Amino acid sequence: MNLLKINSIDRKWWEIILWWELRRIAYNIIMYFIGLLSFYICFVTIPLVYLVIGLVLNIIYTIGWIVELIGRRNWKFESKLKYPKYAFNGYLVFSVITVFGFSIFLLLR
Repeated sequence: MNLLKINSIDRKWWEIILWWELRRIAYNIIMYFIGLLSFYICFVTIPLVYLVIGLVLNIIYTIGWIVELIGRRNWKFESKLKYPKYAFNGYLVFSVITVFGFSIFLLLR
């Protein structure tokens, strides 16, 4: 079993969660460096704000595999294969834009 790719369209619930949670490690590493860079862009004096943003983004990340668990039985063949990859990549882009947007907002204030 290769944990880094989707091997079948009828994955078990634990395979779906495992797929997402293995990517959460990479997501959090990427977001750590994005947050660090953003932190130095705007010179935030309250780093607690970034911890709260990180916590909220991780909670929203969890919604990704919850949606897949709920919808997997009703989706068509293509959706079962495309959703996880597109959702992960799209959410990563959304998170990067959110963190940089926050720092730019504080910089321009």
